[in-house]
Amino acid sequence: MIGRAAAREFSTAPLTGFKIAVPVISADGATTAFRGVGAGRARVYRAVDDAVCVNNSRHAVPHPLCRCGFYCLHTMSAARDLTCVPENRDTVVLEVAASGRYRRHELGLRYAHQRVRTVWTGRCRCGRAAELFVDSGGGRLGWRELVARCAGCAGERPTLTRDSFAALTGDDTLRAHADREPLRRFETATTTETPARAGDAVVDAELAVINARIDELHTQVEDLLRPG
Repeated sequence: MIGRAAAREFSTAPLTGFKIAVPVISADGATTAFRGVGAGRARVYRAVDDAVCVNNSRHAVPHPLCRCGFYCLHTMSAARDLTCVPENRDTVVLEVAASGRYRRHELGLRYAHQRVRTVWTGRCRCGRAAELFVDSGGGRLGWRELVARCAGCAGERPTLTRDSFAALTGDDTLRAHADREPLRRFETATTTETPARAGDAVVDAELAVINARIDELHTQVEDLLRPG
């Protein structure tokens, strides 16, 4: 839940909110969408979609006596906070436009209609900014779950760019970006070379002496075998 509920409201103008979700792609690779978390983890929804009640399809959504409806938080920082929980580490942050019937809560909204405006990828498991989507290995009937990774961790696996993910949602206005703000104080090494250890110089010197001794022995053997 997202705090104490207020009176029922209706909005024709979109209200901005933020939430987290698991990115998914259809089994045929033609469509991208999102899987909810928490109470909404059983449902996959599109970039533009209407909320449904899985408990009672006859009442309006959201209903005051039910937990149905889309959920969002008022601020992006509140949505970012949710990604710190281990089970949410691989989610993305969504900026959404909420409209239709809604109920205002202390921390966010519960509402009927949703359009995803922006998808924000966070950090890769290695700590770098995530750049690409790869198959996470999870999924549900008809949908494969994706996870955002940096280029280094993605390696040679098939990848989907952020722009391609956005295009496959079917909404030309949706954009996908990297959320670099939480990483602004971190530094990333620009080289992958392994620093030399203190004992390496000694080992190299000993190997040089051994090689020189071997060369000397080869010369002596050749002198002994040379006809007089």
